[in-house]
Amino acid sequence: MLKSVFKPIIDWYLGALATGGYPLIALLMAIESSIVPLPSEVVIPPAAHLAKTGQIPLSLAGIVVAGTIGSWLGATVMYWAARLGGRPLVMRYGRYIFITPEKVLGAER
Repeated sequence: MLKSVFKPIIDWYLGALATGGYPLIALLMAIESSIVPLPSEVVIPPAAHLAKTGQIPLSLAGIVVAGTIGSWLGATVMYWAARLGGRPLVMRYGRYIFITPEKVLGAER
């Protein structure tokens, strides 16, 4: 059952790595650094293994650089989103996820 759920995703990723290359790794790592829970262990180790065994035309150093750039881009976007809109959003809608204005003010103190 579990294998049938993950098999299409794994097949897509392996095929996409061959055609998407470094930009795909950077994109997936940017997603990993944002709000989507995509572990980097799902992105980097399979790519490194496929590159090391010659199944995709990528280098290990290139994978590390693409992953680093993607992770930095994702973190930067999330930083600026939180910096520009975070507090007003939490103050207005935080009560729906049990974050009261008092908790925000206490955290800021």
